[in-house]
Amino acid sequence: MSKLHLGSVAAGLVALAIGLAGCGGAGDDTAGDDAVASGTLVIALPGQPENLNPIASDNVYEGNQKFFNGLLRYAKDLTAEPDLASEMPERSDDGRTVTVRLRDDVKFHDGTAFTAKDVAFTYNAILDEDSASPLATLLDSLDEATAVDDTTVRFTLNRADPAFDDKLQIGIVPAARLEGEDIKTTAFNRKPVGTGPYVLEEFEPGGRIVMEANPDYFRGAPKIQRIVLTAVEDENARVALLEKGTIDAAGIVPKLADRVRRNGNYNVFEIPTADARVAALPNRDPVLRDAAVRRALSFAVDREKIVEGALAGAGEPAFGPIMKGHWAYSPVAERPYDPDEAGRLLDAAGWTRSGDATRSKGGRDLSFTLMYPASDSVRKDVALAFAAQMKEIGVDVKLEGLTFDVIEKRQDRGATEFGYGTPYDPDIELYTLFHSTFANDDDPFTNYPRTRNAEIDAALDAARSKLDQDERKQDYVKLQEALAEDASWLWLVRLRHISVVSKRVQGVEPQVEPHAHGFSRGTTWNLEDWTIEPKS
Repeated sequence: MSKLHLGSVAAGLVALAIGLAGCGGAGDDTAGDDAVASGTLVIALPGQPENLNPIASDNVYEGNQKFFNGLLRYAKDLTAEPDLASEMPERSDDGRTVTVRLRDDVKFHDGTAFTAKDVAFTYNAILDEDSASPLATLLDSLDEATAVDDTTVRFTLNRADPAFDDKLQIGIVPAARLEGEDIKTTAFNRKPVGTGPYVLEEFEPGGRIVMEANPDYFRGAPKIQRIVLTAVEDENARVALLEKGTIDAAGIVPKLADRVRRNGNYNVFEIPTADARVAALPNRDPVLRDAAVRRALSFAVDREKIVEGALAGAGEPAFGPIMKGHWAYSPVAERPYDPDEAGRLLDAAGWTRSGDATRSKGGRDLSFTLMYPASDSVRKDVALAFAAQMKEIGVDVKLEGLTFDVIEKRQDRGATEFGYGTPYDPDIELYTLFHSTFANDDDPFTNYPRTRNAEIDAALDAARSKLDQDERKQDYVKLQEALAEDASWLWLVRLRHISVVSKRVQGVEPQVEPHAHGFSRGTTWNLEDWTIEPKS
């Protein structure tokens, strides 16, 4: 996985979803010409993708595009249901063969028939090292995909994979267009052809993406004819465009939500998420390598206060990698706000304090740096609140807003504030985040603290080797206990994402979201079912 781990550890599954799109900066009104057209929806997003090919993307959970379908899709309640598949997959008794039967009424945007050959090509291309697909790690359990006949595909696995249904949501590409092509450079990356409800009309790198309704979509043509995705990086600029009526929808930060509510022309949705803000505490840092320090910090965090301040109330305290309400969640990792207990743990570990001074031990101050992406105001606000609370117990936290490239080079020196979380199967992201196999990975954003813990490894290995959910839950309880004791990850808060949609739009039914940026799949999962009234 890639820098996704700094902005999203939930690495790629649902190929409908690349957080994306065109241009437009602060005060750019270029979207306005589109907004006045009948049947057009304009959505402002904070950024754009490098390409639109699901094989070559590591950000496929974001859910804004609708060019592709997977074999399965998530229903509103996040249960998996058939999409390009005609029925749910069949598993062999040992779990190592998965057979999927396909719909026979689906065509790609160019009119060619969708078959099992396209499915096999898509998955095998991800496994091909020459593709350099960021989804290859996700498919570590897959040996090969085989087209048995036009409507049947067989997946041969090297182990039973309880999370494999989640991996059947990768967007399927047409084999005929990509066979013999270099996936890294093919023109398809900017001119995609899928089976989805929308067809690409325009893609301006650094500009915008325009999608037109697919009249031949196998589930019926979408109700909104045209969708424009335009990038507006600045959060205040997005709100200004909403206030002008230039755009119809956007994701905004919590502290700006009341400003939009006062406008009166938009519905403001607070969407429950698995998206946590977490401080990774590297085991090689001179101060943070002390497990007693790491454990003490969790007791010193007033998470409710951070939610009310930095998140303007749009969130919940976070104590571990799995969100409340998920089948694998357990409260075993919860730590109450108890600064006195934090002080006792630090005293016992030899980090003493005189008056209001910073604690010290052996001539070294209890001080470390907390890095965060400089452009992210929410992470900055969370970091400021955290540092203020640590000062109260004699811990000096120095804050640095930096670029991802600089943070990557300083992995072992100081803490880093991450954003990540998935409401789907935990194995999708937790294995690469916590398992010691990835402690020295070339990608610094897997197992960022370089944790090596036998109990954590054992729980992760056990949870991914079984198909029974109740048995797996017990393994994930052990994982949450072991993570709390090791304390290399300090969970702070879990966000509620703020999505704003014009009151002219009907059919918005938000679902629980993973970590994502901007206006994402928790809002747009059923975009093809929305309707929009013309502007008066």
